Order: sequence, then C-alpha cells, then structure tokens
Amino acid sequence: MVHLISGISTLVIAAVTAAMIAILSAFNGIETLVDELFSSIDTPWAVVPEEGAWVDAAWADSLKVLDAVAWAGGVLEQDIVVQHQGEPLVCTMLGVAPGWAGASGVEAALVDGAEFVDDTAGFACAWLGWGIRSQLRIAPRPELPTMVTFAVPKKGAKLGRMGLGAGAAGGLGGLDAALEKQVLPVCGFFSINADFDARYVLAPLATALGLTGRDGQVSRIELLPSEPGGSSFREAAFREAIEARLGPGLKLRSRREKNALIHATHRAEKWITFSILAFIVVVAGFNILASLTLLLIEKKRDISTLWAMGMTPKAIRQIFSWQGAMINAIGAGIGLALGIGLVLAQSRYGFVQFEGAMVPAYPVELRWGDVAMVLGLVMAVGVTFSIGMVQYLVRRQELGPYAKAKPATRA
Repeated sequence: MVHLISGISTLVIAAVTAAMIAILSAFNGIETLVDELFSSIDTPWAVVPEEGAWVDAAWADSLKVLDAVAWAGGVLEQDIVVQHQGEPLVCTMLGVAPGWAGASGVEAALVDGAEFVDDTAGFACAWLGWGIRSQLRIAPRPELPTMVTFAVPKKGAKLGRMGLGAGAAGGLGGLDAALEKQVLPVCGFFSINADFDARYVLAPLATALGLTGRDGQVSRIELLPSEPGGSSFREAAFREAIEARLGPGLKLRSRREKNALIHATHRAEKWITFSILAFIVVVAGFNILASLTLLLIEKKRDISTLWAMGMTPKAIRQIFSWQGAMINAIGAGIGLALGIGLVLAQSRYGFVQFEGAMVPAYPVELRWGDVAMVLGLVMAVGVTFSIGMVQYLVRRQELGPYAKAKPATRA
C-alpha cells in the first residue's frame, strides 16, 4: 500500500509539473503571436504628440541624420471612405513615407505586387488589405488597372464607420457633399491578419496629405533603429539619443508601449493562472504527506529498533525527509521531461490544430525561465512539506508506545 501511494504521489507531482510547463508555454506562444500581429503595421519606435493628434512632418528629416536611426518617416492615419463600382466602405488610410513598407515589415505581407511602390505608370497608387479587396469585390489579379475612389471628410466634418447606412450601396448618398475625393489606381494587396486586412489601406504620404488638406502635419513619425534587435541594441542609449533631439510636446513611444494594455492584460492572465497552478501544487503536496504518514506507521518497529541502536532523532528524520524529497524530485523530473517534450512536439509538429484560424496550430513557446520557476516551486513545496511533516510525525513516534525502548539517558 505504501509503494502504491508513493507511486500515485509521484504521478500527481509529474502531472501538475507537466501541466504548468505546457500552460505557461501556451501563454508565451499567444503573447508572441499577439505581439507579431499587432506589430506588423508599424515600426518598432514612433514619435507622437503628448497632446493633440498631429506632429510636424519635418521632424522626420531632423531625426534621419542621427546615427542611431536607420529610417524615419511620417505616417498620416485617417478614417476614409473607399469606393469601387458603387460599393462604399469605411476604413483607415495610412499615408506612409517612402521606405515605410520595408521598415515596418509590411512589404513581406504583400500577396499581390512584386514590391511596394509609390506610383504606377507615373500616377500615385494605393495598396488595399485583402479583406477590403474582398468587400469591394475586386479581382485579385485584374487585367486592367483597378480604380478606387478615396474620400475623406472635409474639415469640420466627422465620419463614422456606420455612417453610410444600408441605402448607400449605390453611392455615398448625402455624405457626398461633405467629402473630398481622389481616384487612385490599386498597386496591389497585402495580408497581415483578418482584422488589419479589413481595416487598412495604404497610400503615399504626399497623396494622403493632399487629400486630407494637412499642411505638413502627420499622426506620428515612425523610426527604425540602426540596430533594430539583437544584443548590440541598447534601448536606453537609443531613447536618450532621440529624446535629446525632440522638442517640447513630443515623446518617444516603443511598439510595446503602444500595445501596453494588451501586454499588461496578458501578463496578468498568465500570473493569475500560475498562482492557481501553484495552489494545485500545494494540494498535490498533501499526497506526499499521506505517503510519508503511511510509511512512518508501517515502520514503527523499525524506528524503535534504530533508536535502540543509538540513531539520533535527527538522523531518523533525515531518512524519511529524504524519502519525501525523492518522491517529489522524481515526480518533478518526470513532469519536466513530459512538459518540455509536449511543448517541443507541439511547436515542431503542431498536433493541436485550429480550423479556419489565421494560425494553423496552437502557438507555444518554451522559456527556460518558466521551467526554472516551475521546478523551484515544485521542489520548494515538496521539500518543505516533507521536512515539516516528518519532524511532526517522528516527534509523535518518539512519544508513542515504542518510546519505552529508548535508552534511559536519552532526553
């Protein structure tokens, strides 16, 4: 019976350890996926106004000369109406400076069009998200250039995403007089994720400024560091170099700061889940206590014999403490191997699949810091329970009926 309960205790510890590794890796995978999805439409850094909505586009030229900056350019973000063959659709236009597609990574998301260009056949052109293409019923690879009407509210007018109404299918209806229009050919299409594909269209910054009537004013200045990643990039030095050049009313914001709420929410979910799993580890530790209790009951006569032979209470406690620690260590080792194996298998082969999602398999990411943390928690709980319970049980054992076997000189 003792061996059976010890085996069950080991399996319980192993199962909880493996579950913690797998669940934390799943949270890491989702965090990385969300970061990639929400960072695919902008550069790693941006200069934004502390108040208001506009920045002077000339700041891009001022920041380009810094050694720490590989690329800088203005981006104008504006809600617009796009229309093709009588089908209007409200979306968001990004007016971007030359080189923005490569700096932000959007160039890799082009599904039609060899490269990102500002014009075609001498005319400024636009790039549409794949979802917008579908809603406007534009053929993926048209034989002739596709012309799309861009319309923005005149100054003082506001545009709501639901403002077109069901009766606007044949045109812009009553909104027509409140809109500035420009017809642009479509250069190509991009696909990042379902949300972005149905929300964004891209246009050259000069065209966007002319259409919106903004005289050199943009929503933000986006930046690409000279060393965008890796061990050679020093965030503090880059931030110091940029902020030293900025004027009052402007601030530097990282991509992670832009999505701070998303990351904070995700971290809170992860650590709340870790706390719940830690409580389960504590509950699983009681299995070790049950195993040690039965072991001590079974070994009453052996304990008395060891005592009569001169073994100290400390040595007796150490024997059973090591027994509990060994059960915990074996369970933790099996759980770590199983959890790491499951995560690596999912990462490589994608056994858990999604149907109809933008990712084919559930994302996971193994972080060795999480592995060390789980191992430390499991071992700390197991060893603490083992030592504490053994001390209590052995003390009770010494005061039991077999205590008469103790030598008279023992205290």
